[in-house]
Amino acid sequence: MPAQPKSAEKRKRRKWPIVLVVIIVLLLALAGGSALAWSHGLFKDTALGPLSDRIATVIVGQRFDTETTVEAVEAGVLEETADICKEDLAETEEVVEYQVAHDGFPTPLVAEYDGVLIHSPVHPSKLNGILFHQASTKYGLPLETKLPEADEEKVFKTKSYDFAKAEDQTEGDEYLKGKALHLWRRWTPTEMDTSIDMGAEAGDEVYAPVTGTVVLVRTYRLYNTCDDYEIHIQPDGRDDLDVVEIHITDVTVKAGDKVVGGVTPMAKVRDLSKEKITDIQLAYYTKPGHGNHTHVQVNDTNWKDKDGKTYKELRLKDAIEV
Repeated sequence: MPAQPKSAEKRKRRKWPIVLVVIIVLLLALAGGSALAWSHGLFKDTALGPLSDRIATVIVGQRFDTETTVEAVEAGVLEETADICKEDLAETEEVVEYQVAHDGFPTPLVAEYDGVLIHSPVHPSKLNGILFHQASTKYGLPLETKLPEADEEKVFKTKSYDFAKAEDQTEGDEYLKGKALHLWRRWTPTEMDTSIDMGAEAGDEVYAPVTGTVVLVRTYRLYNTCDDYEIHIQPDGRDDLDVVEIHITDVTVKAGDKVVGGVTPMAKVRDLSKEKITDIQLAYYTKPGHGNHTHVQVNDTNWKDKDGKTYKELRLKDAIEV
């Protein structure tokens, strides 16, 4: 076979860069088309979900308040996706309404008090029990819940908690799917259902139970055994209430921070079982039986003791004013 002219060899070599360029252009066009279809909800019923959900996932991993979310979009932090969803985000004051089904944000409700909604401070996939009981103090307020009551005797005997699986929790559910225990404490002469223990593993994320402002974060001695944290939150528009979260560690919020119920991460579940804390009530009803949990309580800030001292004087002395 006769040798080809050098010009023909050059043309042959040039074909490969051209082919590569064509392939790259086609791939970019395909990616762009997929993103556009995604943003218009064409994949809404698939595992991918709408683009707004993906944006919410990014935001949820960093910061959850509406103002910061919109600022992130306006600053171009989300780059290509910013232009697509900026208009949608700007149309709502509550960006947290963009729920992410596989992450479950915001967490469903577990209780309420006089119009103040209390979200589960633990993600549904991490919960291993819910126990309503009496607060150890008289300023705790009785909570209402729509959760059905669990059979205490059955759960005690089997240590098998009748609680719905996380996958049974669907996007848009107002309340948790599952049952709650309601137990008396004979040694505590206070009203029923004035606090909640949300069972979880040590180290699990703890979210803000209500929307409002953190007014105080401090440590205290738990049963004179170990240091524990307490986070005080004033719900929006309710200076008569103080929502307190305890049995936590690795606190990430401070006084003055705005938090969104069921969305803003605040701390981690403390390992009470390793702190020489005995007779943890939830331990008798769950597997494994360590009973680790985070405790939520709504307190009356207008309460006074027998000497006339108010709750604010006794418990919120160092708190900021909202």
